[in-house]
Amino acid sequence: MLYVGVDIGKEKHAAAAIDEAGKCVMPPCAITHDASGFAAFLGQLGKLGEKSEVIVGMEATGHYWRVPRHTLAAHGYRVDVVNPLITSREASADVRGRKTDKLDALAIANVLLKGKYSPTPAEHPVADSLKALTRHRKGLVERRSDAKNRLTASLDVVFPEAAKTLNDLFSDGSMAVIKALPSARLVAEADIRKLTTLFAKASRGQQGREQAEAYRGAARRSLALKISNEGEEFIIAQIIDEISAIQAQVDEVERRIRAEPQPVIAQVLSSIKGAGKIQPMVIAAEYGDISRFKGRKMIKKMLAYAGCEPRVRESGQWKGRLKMSKRGSRPLRHALYTMAGTVILHSPYFKQVYQRQVDKGKHHSVAMSHVIRKIIAVMCGMYKTNTSFCPPKTEELS
Repeated sequence: MLYVGVDIGKEKHAAAAIDEAGKCVMPPCAITHDASGFAAFLGQLGKLGEKSEVIVGMEATGHYWRVPRHTLAAHGYRVDVVNPLITSREASADVRGRKTDKLDALAIANVLLKGKYSPTPAEHPVADSLKALTRHRKGLVERRSDAKNRLTASLDVVFPEAAKTLNDLFSDGSMAVIKALPSARLVAEADIRKLTTLFAKASRGQQGREQAEAYRGAARRSLALKISNEGEEFIIAQIIDEISAIQAQVDEVERRIRAEPQPVIAQVLSSIKGAGKIQPMVIAAEYGDISRFKGRKMIKKMLAYAGCEPRVRESGQWKGRLKMSKRGSRPLRHALYTMAGTVILHSPYFKQVYQRQVDKGKHHSVAMSHVIRKIIAVMCGMYKTNTSFCPPKTEELS
């Protein structure tokens, strides 16, 4: 076999090849990220031998590896995508600490030769589509959270009592009221009839004069009553428009996610009360083909893939605390944590797992890690038996 390492870059890549003895059979060379560059690279690969005798490896560097991998796979080459942590360890073996793209390409080729890695699963159009949608949703949700934080910060300047007076600061009704009158000064000066109409319209008739009077009263007692900051008032109105626009995008992408074919993992997780419809799809998209984790250590493998397995640190007599490794898929870990937070509210079975750890004096995050482990264990069990979730009446929880 021949092993070709490709160090991925944005505009150009570096490639090198070694044989089974570790001898360099293709000196490190540069590949431009365009059609002509890959045509030349494919020509060099053709000179090495039959495609069945060549393994090409590359790091999962951002998103730049996706097009090279697709291109090489389309031409019949086996392409393994390797975790950068593994190739980094191989590259750091140079005692001089030298680091260049060409040396990194050789390091990747040596990782392929040694074979101590688990390649990223091959591309699948349906799975890739779902992953793109779920990661886009995550980005939108993060932007929405940032906008809400900025709205709260601006209100703290011109009307800090608004959040306490309104039942839900980020409801459509509350934001409509705030956008119309974005400061304590403007609310205090507002006509009560106009304010009542605004509350009634924003809440679709559920609120009226009583809420309007309470809101105006809070404004007239506000510490910010005498503050005139038209800049902040303008910003608040724009931030509310931003939140509304992002929310519309979130709703649209969630509709698209629900319309996607439901993977097996999503089907089994959806049977857990409180799991919802979106998080099971996120988890399914991040894990991909669950069959690649099959075996007697399936749970440990899936925990490790998410970076949710405990990390041990000790040296001599010193022993550190067990902590979550966080060396895995961050979107997957976030989705598991989010699901854990909802299932403990709706499923007595998982609530018992959480409460057992809290009763032992464990921190909330530690208790949540136990819930995540139980979710994965249950998921593996349902996958193996092809059944929906049915919590046992009694069980010894560890």
